[in-house]
Amino acid sequence: MPDSTNNPAHNSAATPSVNFGPLLKVPWLLVCIGIIAVALVVAVLWSICAPIWGWEGWQMAIRAVVAVLPVALGGWLITAPWRPRFAVDLITVWLAGTVIRLLLTPLACLALYSQSPCDIGQFVAATGACYFAIILAEVGMIAMNLPRAAVGGVRQ
Repeated sequence: MPDSTNNPAHNSAATPSVNFGPLLKVPWLLVCIGIIAVALVVAVLWSICAPIWGWEGWQMAIRAVVAVLPVALGGWLITAPWRPRFAVDLITVWLAGTVIRLLLTPLACLALYSQSPCDIGQFVAATGACYFAIILAEVGMIAMNLPRAAVGGVRQ
């Protein structure tokens, strides 16, 4: 009868894998503040540029921010970013939160649009610009902090 203690398959199940990467903690409050700041910057830019194109200015920007910002912050916070996670898990959880936001943003837009109808093309453009800017800013903030945490505070 073979000895189960010498079986490599049996032993590998009991030992943790080292392929998960380092244990990381993202500065979640900084990312939340960054999300709010980027949404406000998009609103200001939209308010300035939209009248040049003959579109609604600040009213449309406020609608877009109201539709996108709560969903973006909620999608970020449900991932519990204040908990330290392995690098692989952190990215996976962030992607899951992004998918949830991607699915909930149109619902929030529909609810907002049904309350105060406006030009649908402008509303979609403003909402898309706000959503895209928030995602880009969030990716940038997370990416800037992941390498620093992974190499112990030294950037290469």
